Amino acid sequence: MSLETVPSTSFLTEAFQANDQFDAWREVISVVFNVAPLEPEAAGHGFFALARAFHLGDLVLVNTRFDAQRFLRTPRDIRTDWLDHYLVQFYREGGYVGLAGGEQLEIAPGSVSVLDLAQPVDTRASAAECLSLVVPRDLMESVVPHGEGLHGRILDNAAGGLLGDHLASLERRLPGLEASQTPDIVRATCHLVGACLRPTADGIARSREQIDALLVARIRREVDQGIRADGGTGLTPEAIGRSVGLSRSRLYALMKPHGGVRRFVQGRRLLHVHAALATPGEHSSVMALADRFGFSSHAHLSRAFRQHFGYSPSDVREHPVAVLQARAALGVATGDDAPGFDDWIRTLRG
Repeated sequence: MSLETVPSTSFLTEAFQANDQFDAWREVISVVFNVAPLEPEAAGHGFFALARAFHLGDLVLVNTRFDAQRFLRTPRDIRTDWLDHYLVQFYREGGYVGLAGGEQLEIAPGSVSVLDLAQPVDTRASAAECLSLVVPRDLMESVVPHGEGLHGRILDNAAGGLLGDHLASLERRLPGLEASQTPDIVRATCHLVGACLRPTADGIARSREQIDALLVARIRREVDQGIRADGGTGLTPEAIGRSVGLSRSRLYALMKPHGGVRRFVQGRRLLHVHAALATPGEHSSVMALADRFGFSSHAHLSRAFRQHFGYSPSDVREHPVAVLQARAALGVATGDDAPGFDDWIRTLRG
């Protein structure tokens, strides 16, 4: 009897026509970043990108090779997606320059960097090969308590070399590895990540911006948990404040950049509706989803959905052909097929 191996999936832009290659890549990587070609005219004549991902249960490891491009996570992206992860990235070749949380950084070949997906990113990468470990916040904070100082951290020393070597070794050895071995691999990898990052993170003074970002991420987790439990009917400002240990005034101050508490909660409800509409095999009507996620009516949900996303609920279930092709190339479920790495990242839990 054959043993189950670690799930993996691959994507290659060469599967598409030259003028569709960048759009296919943008659709795939949009789970984490908005991207743009550094030379827009050249992208229409072809764009190389390759991604191979491995799902380790609590972690996802992705090997990517790509042409030069810009990577963005804006405040709007942070407000409107449900990611709460860190990226630990080892650049085997190439690198990038840019901003992480407003701080300038530059990554050279052989360096390891850490990005907090709950904070803004704007970088310009050269043609590169990169190994990215996607780590849920709860798992990262179990080895680096509180996670202060991690966003934009660069390890270009012996600790970075050790961590890069480990990620490269994982990428070489995971094909064909028995899935039953992944819990031990995850445990050892997380301990190594913690050992490499703690000496630098512990010496970084806390900043108000970083603390606020962590608190907003905690609020987001509490809100999502409430929405999954009962559609969020009990998510009053008072209840949210109690659950995360914040005063009413502190909660309101944190939520002001997000449009306020009620708007933040409604935005999260809309994201859950969007995720349900995009889930293969989910055939609930918009009316049923309105009831499930705390909207007063079908019309209320449809109106709020269009205002938030710029398109209607029915549009989500009518993917353009190019999107379907990109998802099929990745192995992303369009029916009963197995999910691909964009779905893995969206559903990753610590």
